[in-house]
Amino acid sequence: MSRNASTNWFFAIVSGENAELARVEIETLLQMVDSKYEISWHERVAIIEGLQDPTDFLLQRAALLKEAGKIVFETDSLEGAALEIPDELLKSSVGNNETFCIRSISFLPGKKAETRENLVNELGDKIQRTTGAKVHLENPDIRVLVLAMSDRALICTSKESQLRGQLRGRRPGKKPFFHPSMMNALLARTMCNLARVMPNETVLDPFCGGGGILCEIAFIGAKPIGLELNWRFLKGASMNLAGIQNSDYSLIQGDARNLPIKSCDHVVTDPPYGRASSTRGEKAVRLVEALLENAEETILPGGSMCTCHNSEMGVPDVIRQLGFEIEYQIRFRVHSGLVREVITINL
Repeated sequence: MSRNASTNWFFAIVSGENAELARVEIETLLQMVDSKYEISWHERVAIIEGLQDPTDFLLQRAALLKEAGKIVFETDSLEGAALEIPDELLKSSVGNNETFCIRSISFLPGKKAETRENLVNELGDKIQRTTGAKVHLENPDIRVLVLAMSDRALICTSKESQLRGQLRGRRPGKKPFFHPSMMNALLARTMCNLARVMPNETVLDPFCGGGGILCEIAFIGAKPIGLELNWRFLKGASMNLAGIQNSDYSLIQGDARNLPIKSCDHVVTDPPYGRASSTRGEKAVRLVEALLENAEETILPGGSMCTCHNSEMGVPDVIRQLGFEIEYQIRFRVHSGLVREVITINL
């Protein structure tokens, strides 16, 4: 990794639920901050070069991010790495009135636990001697992270994601209204990110069900509009949205084939595959086709659509037949009999 003195280096570690989806989420969010970021992937670690620090935005938004921060120092070996770090670099990273802790994560194929432990101890001693900072394992001001990788070792300052815990607390079973078909908050937030939803934008879910996606739209600070045929689901969506502070939402009982919405910035949706009560017997792919046929009239220029659906529906073929270009198409297995895919298109 060559260093450019005019830029800074950052990292992001994603979770292992779906590596491809996690990578696309991080890359999309980085584009929303600055299109000039350079990014390379090493296992589940993104190494990011850029002028602006994107880590706070990533931690606030990314569902599949575990932690992120700034790369302070890079070396090609764990052995003696603590001695290589300039004192001034440590002083600029950890203040003398601050507390710190050190962790290490290994992406090495072999076991190097003893080497990593030695580095953590040596680095901790050097930080204390150089800066006067004190160790605090439970609630430190600065979290130092050593990343041991196949071709390098990175010493970083890191922040762990608080959002992931919040999203788990917002899973369908925790909501006032629950239905088994509701999308979990992790995937709903990821889809909003792939659609590039920003605060104050208007986002439509034309198959909103109990409001799983609508809730994440609202938590981002955007304005959700939910359309649903089933009155019971619509009442449930209202219950779920009502508890979100300062949420500005609209719910409409209606048919996605005849949208009562004049315009929106984005569409984020989970079509009701296999739920005849929600489609009045209509095949779900036909509903998606009708939605796409009206996309250019419904979604404002520069907007986007993100859908998640059963891979057997043939949605990519419909998208291409209607002349749209797919930006992302990511498949993931839910269980042995069900493969879903997330697709995004830009208008």
